[in-house]
Amino acid sequence: MTLPDLSIRRPVATAMLYLAVGVLGVVSFSRLPIDLLPDVSFPTLSVWTTYPDAGPAEVERFVTEPVEAVVSRVPAVRSVDSRSREGQSLVRLQFHWGTDMEFAMLHVRERLDNLVGALPESSERPVILTSDPTNDPIVSLAITGADLAELRDLSDAVFKRRLEQLDGVAMAAITGGPIREIQVEVDWRHLAVNDVTISQVTDALDRANYSAPGGSIRRGRFRYSLRTLGEFQAVEELEDVVVARPEGGGVIRLRDVARIYEGEADRETVARYNGEAAIGLLVYKEAGSNTVRVADQVNEVLAQLQEEFPEVGIEVASSQATFISDAISNVVQALMFGGILAFLVLFLFLRDPRYPVAIGLAIPISVMAAFALCYLADVSLNVMSLGGLALGVGMLVDNSIVVLENVFRHREEEGLDPTASASVGANEVAGAITASTLTTIAVFGPVLYVKGVAGALFTDLSLAVAFSLLASLLVALTLLPVMAARVGRAPGSRQEVPRAVEASEDGWLPVRIARKVRRGFGRFFRFVVQSVRLTLADLFSGISRILGAAFRPLLNAFDRGFIAFTGRYERSLEWALEHRGTVLVVAFGALALAMFGGRLLPRSLMPEVDEGAFRVELNLPVGTPLEVTADAAGRLESALLSTDGVEAVFSRVGRAREAELATRELTGLNNAALDVRLVEGARRVTEVVDEFRAAIETSGIDPRAVSIETGRATSLGRAIGLGAADVAVKIRGQELDSLIAVADEVLLRIRDLPRIADARIDLQLTQPELEIEVDRAAT
Repeated sequence: MTLPDLSIRRPVATAMLYLAVGVLGVVSFSRLPIDLLPDVSFPTLSVWTTYPDAGPAEVERFVTEPVEAVVSRVPAVRSVDSRSREGQSLVRLQFHWGTDMEFAMLHVRERLDNLVGALPESSERPVILTSDPTNDPIVSLAITGADLAELRDLSDAVFKRRLEQLDGVAMAAITGGPIREIQVEVDWRHLAVNDVTISQVTDALDRANYSAPGGSIRRGRFRYSLRTLGEFQAVEELEDVVVARPEGGGVIRLRDVARIYEGEADRETVARYNGEAAIGLLVYKEAGSNTVRVADQVNEVLAQLQEEFPEVGIEVASSQATFISDAISNVVQALMFGGILAFLVLFLFLRDPRYPVAIGLAIPISVMAAFALCYLADVSLNVMSLGGLALGVGMLVDNSIVVLENVFRHREEEGLDPTASASVGANEVAGAITASTLTTIAVFGPVLYVKGVAGALFTDLSLAVAFSLLASLLVALTLLPVMAARVGRAPGSRQEVPRAVEASEDGWLPVRIARKVRRGFGRFFRFVVQSVRLTLADLFSGISRILGAAFRPLLNAFDRGFIAFTGRYERSLEWALEHRGTVLVVAFGALALAMFGGRLLPRSLMPEVDEGAFRVELNLPVGTPLEVTADAAGRLESALLSTDGVEAVFSRVGRAREAELATRELTGLNNAALDVRLVEGARRVTEVVDEFRAAIETSGIDPRAVSIETGRATSLGRAIGLGAADVAVKIRGQELDSLIAVADEVLLRIRDLPRIADARIDLQLTQPELEIEVDRAAT
């Protein structure tokens, strides 16, 4: 038995099947992760190692080079590059596409475990980080309204912990604000008088501030563990620390040679919001989690915190969820409008709303089924997958139109009853529409085997198109024949179905009562169904009459135009058949022209995206103090805030350890990042950026130190290794000094090219330092 015949004979089962599909689709839609782009898992690992108080040369020699030597021998490694900064080492490994990253991480961890003993004692254990192109913070918060030290303590103790407890939040990094510390200011004159060295002071503090286990003792039937508690509990306790014991007697305490007080550590980061000092809180999501849902949870927690701490101002400086929600809603609107237009086109040709409604059901049902399949295939809702659904909306009704047209052809030309015409019509075209659907899916099938970024981006689109078309084929072969078998049937007619001979009325009394109750419910159910069918038939008839009366002039005009078009098409087809050579020459000429025009089209990894926001990065020479960097960033803030269309500017100046760990980038006191948010719908990003570039020239800042990032494609570029640049030129060689000279020459030539902006060398020289050479003979 064919699939259409089975569906026609089991209409209730068919209806229940699609009811279940609808329920599964709704549930799957509510659980599908929502993001702007698909989850692009780049085969990249990063090894982060901290070597405090070491210069870049020492970091490279004692940490970076040993790490590179052991990890470069890991199987499937394609390339290894590294960066060494003061106290920091970052080694990045790129693997071949298709590598199992879990096994790759295990191999790297094994090699690093064997290396730990060879690293300097003061260096920390290497940390392995996975690369994620969406490692930008999904929400950036600016906290203002009180003393910065108190705000930082509150953010660290309350806000940060509350946000990190949310499902889907990987970490929350704090930037800006002073860090409290106990400072011991040693007077060198007192050290000289008491014949005490600075090393004695540090050793005395280390010995005094120490807690350790002291074994265990047994008392009666119980055994108690001992622990020596020697950590400082108050600042006054440091004053009594014994630094030295002179031979003549007495003791020298810390208060005799130093001043102890509670102060602030040297600033390494500054945060500002619209020019006002603030504490920045950057929220990062876990890989694969729903960006929009996580951002909504963050907003709920912020509302609670605002009620608990009304004196503190919490502003959302930037949020990815806003742009993602707008982008997703625009695609959904396009999908809905496409379905409505498809319905109107069908109505123009069929004139009866019952048939377009029957065909139009293929769109929502196929989309719901596609949502369920996407959930099973771990496909998220993003611009690519929803774009695939929007692309397939027009194709979803093709199979249903073919089936319905053939069904009604048999009904009108051969006079078959609705059930027979539905069966014959659907079976005749089943093979044709199946072949047509599979050929369309075959076009998108090879995309699943594409490696690299393109395959990761377009896999969701291909799967969405394939799932929706398969669902539409199933609808055309099952649900549509069932509906066609019931469209046009006389209101009082009922299909004769062979039934078993009714059982005798004789029997046990409860059995006879049960039979009568069953018959009563059966009659009531048939009455309800018949009433609903009559009501729907009357409704559709009324709608048909109303639409026919209201749109008859438009429909008549459409008919006249379509008849004229078919006449011209018929004449042009006859002319083409008579002049085959001319048609072939024109066709090949159009093909050659299209190929030539295709070569002239601009090419890029991702299209230009106007998010209503952009980022400005400031990179001053290495060694620039934080105060100078903050002053330069302040001038850029003033220029941005004075630009028409800018709503808010959130600045982060300096080094933020937690943010570095999340973004896999090394920063310093000479770096600053400014997140700019525009007034919604006021101006385009390109217009504001062009005006800001002109303002940089008058700000007194070297334009070569300023770079501007627009669009989400920059995060993909950073993950690939291109940084935020659209084009990256790599210069290789043995001697760094000669490479710098070559890079300067290349940079000068590139800057003279048209349509080039923000060209710079991605090389940060070593930290300036003063070297003291020790004369061993004199010592």
